[in-house]
Amino acid sequence: MQPIDKPWKQLNQASLNIDKIKAAPSMDDYELHWKDFLHNLERAWNKLTNHLHRSPKYQGWNRRGQIEKLRKTDELLSYLFNARGCDEHSVADITTQVAGGIGINPAEGNVLTLKNLTIIDGNISFESDRPVRIDFFPDKVRLLPVVNRGRTYHVPSSHLGNHLKTNEPVELAELAIKFYTEYFKEVEIYFVK
Repeated sequence: MQPIDKPWKQLNQASLNIDKIKAAPSMDDYELHWKDFLHNLERAWNKLTNHLHRSPKYQGWNRRGQIEKLRKTDELLSYLFNARGCDEHSVADITTQVAGGIGINPAEGNVLTLKNLTIIDGNISFESDRPVRIDFFPDKVRLLPVVNRGRTYHVPSSHLGNHLKTNEPVELAELAIKFYTEYFKEVEIYFVK
């Protein structure tokens, strides 16, 4: 069987979308690159399965059924597949932008008394007799549950039986790239080499 160059190229494009997400200058760009990631990831899968259907060995390959089942049952893989479908076939939002902020907290204990607090043109000044901890919360993009073909898919909390520590888009995308990269390598070993 011929090498799977085109599916790899598409998967690499999805991986490049992760870099674009990380470097996005705005939340709108972040969302755009996230959607591009979803579309390129699914295109990579479609190109791979299209390519493999040419091989008679593919129909009877046990791993094929296992992976196809995982794409439907694994929370992360299913969510990504269906988020792409929702974005492609509906007008529903798949993400939302959450405004950042600032937190002023006691550095120690749980009591904070401010003698004064002034905010002028975005600059904050204050006076306190106790040490203060300032927390900055950046703007972020949060994933939303998606509805595809009448079924709701919640933001994933697990992948391959492991609890996810985060539901940040970049981390989820990196897990997906790892999964599909391993599968593409498996395919190459079984069908190409």
